[in-house]
Amino acid sequence: PALEWLVNRTARIESLHPMLKRIPYGKSESYYRENHLFSFDEFVRAELDVLRDCLKPGGLAELKSREKYGPPDGMFADVFALRDTMKEDASFPLINADEFCYGERINSTIPLAQWKDIVQQYPDKIIDVYSIQLVRSIIGRGLYVLFLDWWYQRFPQENVYVICTEDLRDHPDETMSKISSYLGLPEFDFTNVTNKGMYNVGFHTGYDTVTSWEEIQEKSMEDADDKISNIGYEVELSEELEKDLKAFFKPYNKRLFQMTGVNCNW
Repeated sequence: PALEWLVNRTARIESLHPMLKRIPYGKSESYYRENHLFSFDEFVRAELDVLRDCLKPGGLAELKSREKYGPPDGMFADVFALRDTMKEDASFPLINADEFCYGERINSTIPLAQWKDIVQQYPDKIIDVYSIQLVRSIIGRGLYVLFLDWWYQRFPQENVYVICTEDLRDHPDETMSKISSYLGLPEFDFTNVTNKGMYNVGFHTGYDTVTSWEEIQEKSMEDADDKISNIGYEVELSEELEKDLKAFFKPYNKRLFQMTGVNCNW
């Protein structure tokens, strides 16, 4: 939306977004994208900085999670009380990063507090957000172990079945059969379904909408060249940020695999 505002400005749009008055007219889309829109790399780096601080030992997420869920009348009071009796190295803190790390809306220029610093650092850039839910937790939604920590406090491990999404793609028949068996469903031959392709992926939304294996292969080849073309232009991740992300995820993924007994190829 912000790119359209920049290219096709009107007096009404400028009244709603005063900072547009400081940005020159008549430039190309590539100029506006490079100079006046935040990149994917900048979005991810901003979130990474927020999470590093929020999730550190004794950080905001740990303190707020205990404050809300740990008191005598809290939803997980019994869990916190039990864990407090355990050795320090035997228990990881229960953390709700999604609830406590990202902050609330500040204004139209800063849709969420997590972007406050980059907006202040680059005052001539606009946050181009089609959907807040798609970009507010690019990294955090992948910290699966933090979510499962809470589930395992209420349900036995054998009642939680974990699979890797990659197995649904690479070994669909075997994976679906395992899920069916776990659920106690009758045996079923899934090949008539899985041979057609994958469902509810990319822009082909809906579990009755198939994306053929040929199309998926083409998309995989594009991604191998570090291109994401379904939004109309390339999105690049710097080598430095990729390295930092791998280091950040590593301890969380290690604990996830140990907890679940499932090892994904990440």
